[in-house]
Amino acid sequence: MRAGACNKWVTLARWPETDTEARGTPLSPEGIWAAIEPLAPGGADNRTITHTVRMRFHPEVTLDTRVAYADARINRTRHLFVRGVQAVNEAGDEMVLLAEEVQP
Repeated sequence: MRAGACNKWVTLARWPETDTEARGTPLSPEGIWAAIEPLAPGGADNRTITHTVRMRFHPEVTLDTRVAYADARINRTRHLFVRGVQAVNEAGDEMVLLAEEVQP
C-alpha cells in the first residue's frame, strides 16, 4: 500500500446494527489513516453509497465497525458502516473493507 494513498484520517467505533440507541464504542487505537474510494452506483436504493476502505490491519475491525471522517467539501462528518472485511495478504499488514454510507 502506498503511504500517500491513505489521505483521510478516520475514527473507528464499534456500532452494533441491532442497537438503535448506540453511540459507538471507540476501538483502540481509535484513529488511523485510510484510503476511501466510492464504488460504481448500483441497485435501486439511491440513498446508499458503497465504498472500499483500504488501511493498515486493525485487529478490532469487524462487521460491527463504523468508520467516520470529516469531509471538508460538504462540511460534515461522513459515516460508513462495514459490510465486509478482507485481509490483503498473509502478512496481515493491510486490509480492505466494503462499507456503506446512507445519504441523509
